[in-house]
Amino acid sequence: PALASLLALLCAPLLGAAQQPAEPPPSSDIVEILADSQQKAGDVYLLRGNVVIHYRGMTLTADEVVYDEAKRVADARGHVVFEREDDRLEADEAHYELGTGAGVFLNVEGTAGPRPRPTDDYLVTSNPFYFKAERVDRRSDGSYLVQHGWVTNCQPGRPKWRLKAARAQIRPGNDARLYHSTFLIAGVPILFSPYFSMSLAEEPRQTGFLLPSIGNDSRRGTTVGDAFFWAINPHADLTLGAQYFNQGGWTQSADLRALPTENSRIEVNYFGAVAAKFGRTQARFGGQDLRQSGQYVRVYAESRWANGFRGVMDLDYLSSFAFRLGFAETFNEAVRSEVHADAFLTNNPGTLYFNGFFSRYQTFFQPQPETSITLLQAPGFEFGTRPYWLDWFKNQPVYFSFDSSVGGMRRDEPRYQTPNLVQRYSLFPRVTFPFTLGPYFSLTPTVGVRATRYSARVVDDPSAPNGKRVLNEPLRRVSEEVSVDLRFPSLERVFERGDHKYKHVIEPEVTYRYVNGVRHTDEFLRFDDSDILSDTHEIEYALTQRLFAKEPGEDGQAREILSWRLSQKYFFDPDLRDALRPGVRNVLTALSSLTPFAWAAGPRRFSPIASTVKFDPGGRYHADFRLDFDPDQGKVTNTRLTAGTRVAELLRLSVSHFTTRNLELLQPHSNQLRFLVAYGELYRRGFNAVVASTWDMRRDFLPNTVVQTSYNWDCCGVAFSYRRLGLGLLRSQNEYRFTFTLANVGSFGTIRSRERLF
Repeated sequence: PALASLLALLCAPLLGAAQQPAEPPPSSDIVEILADSQQKAGDVYLLRGNVVIHYRGMTLTADEVVYDEAKRVADARGHVVFEREDDRLEADEAHYELGTGAGVFLNVEGTAGPRPRPTDDYLVTSNPFYFKAERVDRRSDGSYLVQHGWVTNCQPGRPKWRLKAARAQIRPGNDARLYHSTFLIAGVPILFSPYFSMSLAEEPRQTGFLLPSIGNDSRRGTTVGDAFFWAINPHADLTLGAQYFNQGGWTQSADLRALPTENSRIEVNYFGAVAAKFGRTQARFGGQDLRQSGQYVRVYAESRWANGFRGVMDLDYLSSFAFRLGFAETFNEAVRSEVHADAFLTNNPGTLYFNGFFSRYQTFFQPQPETSITLLQAPGFEFGTRPYWLDWFKNQPVYFSFDSSVGGMRRDEPRYQTPNLVQRYSLFPRVTFPFTLGPYFSLTPTVGVRATRYSARVVDDPSAPNGKRVLNEPLRRVSEEVSVDLRFPSLERVFERGDHKYKHVIEPEVTYRYVNGVRHTDEFLRFDDSDILSDTHEIEYALTQRLFAKEPGEDGQAREILSWRLSQKYFFDPDLRDALRPGVRNVLTALSSLTPFAWAAGPRRFSPIASTVKFDPGGRYHADFRLDFDPDQGKVTNTRLTAGTRVAELLRLSVSHFTTRNLELLQPHSNQLRFLVAYGELYRRGFNAVVASTWDMRRDFLPNTVVQTSYNWDCCGVAFSYRRLGLGLLRSQNEYRFTFTLANVGSFGTIRSRERLF
């Protein structure tokens, strides 16, 4: 927690002095004394001038020392320096008991050098911790009592930050308790607390309140929040938080983490909001006020057991889409309309596999009135085998595999609902027998039979409110499936340009598919991609070109820097045996395997041409460009471009452009441009900045804009963030956030890790 990290600043420099050295052997129990002048009266030594005392890894130097040999007590004055391992104390006076290790130091200045921990979460410095105190008492049990001191890891003189404490009790390896503490930036008090406590165990976790957070945005007004961290035990903790908005309303959060066993873990995250004023949109949406209060819960758990079993549970619950639109922290999260909940138990012995699973999928279409489609599979079981060689065929390799499943399904959508659970059984055995045609060609046929049974079906019913009705009548589907994969020899040529070598490779391929036996495709209830199967008689042909490069002096395989793949399908049966319905958006397996975008609004001979270009020379450039060209419409219907470059060592650019220009019947038109410009890194020394934005070119507005800047010194840094979210009538918001970072410790503020763009 941020509070524990902040408190560690005071404790870190003192812990080094508090650490107990390893117990030395008896031969090291000798006090070594060096001085310019030594006088002895009985058991008392009077030492003057460059006095040095060595004992069990400890060194004490001073201008003058009175040492009692019988009591093993040293009283030092003038330029006193106490050193042990990486720690150093400088004091005006010191009283130190060599036998017990207890002592008193007055007017202390010193350094302690904890090793910096490289991380992406906060700033790191090689500076030691500098500290100063009026008095430091070291007790015989190894604990410390510090009075009127401060600590920093900035350069001495005019430190940018300090942490002062009137009194601190430190028990190394256990905890630290600070009383009347004040945190100062540039000498200005920022935070005061009468009592702080933190853990100093090997894994520092201590129950207590975290640092409060304060922010402001145009929608919620001033926000004030805090959280409480509970270290339940060494393997579990809980964080409870709340935030208040002066525009009316508040939020609650809870985060539970636990490691029940060595091979298991669980995380539970809860976030809820109660909005009194801004929870209603200022404009009326759909003729009604839109309430955005709600809750979100995520539960993740996984475990491994003996005999190869593994279980995973990842469950999301969202009370309403309006709540996500109103309270999501980022643009990508706000526009995500899907909610997933999945759990499975799996085991894969040898070539076999077994899965038991639960799945719930919900996608929202609009917040008011809220409409969505919900798909449920509970429970479900899968059993099958990966391809394995049937060794009784001596001269021809033959591989057998099969998939089977059984489950209960439910579909809930505006047009209809399935009653209770629909039972679905499926079995798909198949045989693959690859062989070669001469020295250059390879042919891989696969033959199988797929059988599926449903306990219900959906039919058109003009008398039904939405034109659809679910009947509790079984529906069977038995299809024979054949696929033949023909691979041609690759064409290659090597080019040399100076010391560089390039290889151009052309790879043609052809795949033939035949599926027969699927009837009444519009009556199958759709729960997943196995329910959109249809008859097909098709051939897919593709041509892939690759360019490989090998730098001078490089050993091993050349790397691919450029590839371009063109693919298309030809359908011998243009209507897929009456499965294609004219004038509607058709989504079938035969159509979606080439491109993820719907493209068929009726019978077709030729599919769109799918083009994919990838460019990655391994240096400062990378690009991925994909498009679909529809020969029937004579135009490009979809484009997707993502590209980036590092202009200089500290300056990088990235851009993404997405367009859809297909028939409105198939998908809405869109044209969005996203870009990001970044200079430096969030925790790099000096000035850093990043700007990111999304431009809806079709509607000509910016739904999302983020600007983040930071400036880091040797020991600390500051970061500012501005975020603009424009979701039309649903949400229009300007946010201003701030974070202060302490080197080697951590950050506290309102810029969360998942919102950083660096």
